[in-house]
Amino acid sequence: MGIWRLGKTFYGKIIVVNSYEPKKQMIMKKMIILLGVLISLLPTTIVAQKKYFNLDFEKADTSGKKICTWEDQNRGTLFNIDSTKSDTGKSCLLMMIKHVTGYATYNMLLPKTYYSGMRTINISVKIQMRNTTPNAGLWCKIKNDNDLLGYASTIKGSIPSPIIPYNGSNTTNVPVIPYTWTSYNFEIKIDKDPTEVMIGLFLANDRAWYDNIKININGKPVKDMVFEMAVDN
Repeated sequence: MGIWRLGKTFYGKIIVVNSYEPKKQMIMKKMIILLGVLISLLPTTIVAQKKYFNLDFEKADTSGKKICTWEDQNRGTLFNIDSTKSDTGKSCLLMMIKHVTGYATYNMLLPKTYYSGMRTINISVKIQMRNTTPNAGLWCKIKNDNDLLGYASTIKGSIPSPIIPYNGSNTTNVPVIPYTWTSYNFEIKIDKDPTEVMIGLFLANDRAWYDNIKININGKPVKDMVFEMAVDN
């Protein structure tokens, strides 16, 4: 039980104070703070759910398929499957930067089983943006050990992570119509087998939607590949 004590008089009246009440309020505040901390930790346990998708960002079976993984280079981006819109199929990929400034790039390494005899790689993607100024694109970087064999990007300017040099001499920004799917593509030619082929999606600011990625190696489409992705709920 609380301890009742007499307080000071106020206009001739004696004020009775319950000294237990402040302690009770302090305990309640501590419980609320602890509950808030626990709630803030919940997303870290439910966000990272790994699922498998094809290059159309539709759920895929892994049986008999080569598996690769999209990796976040910035850790401050929403990377999720959006079932409310798509260019083809039922869903697409949504990338959105959570902070006011910054950029985002997601990349995957092409499985090495495709490297033998590779001399050309053609990659295309459909991207939908919200503004007329391009803020998203596709890139590829090909290496043989430490030698850079080739690179390309669909968006002007350099990509800081991983470093893709500015290749404005052969890159032009395709005019953007807001909320309209626009096709982007490039081809890279190399003179020897690579040891690393990295493909990525780039977002300079805000958000963008991606769909219908197509990869052709030496003129033949890649159809037996799926990727593992941890999506946000």
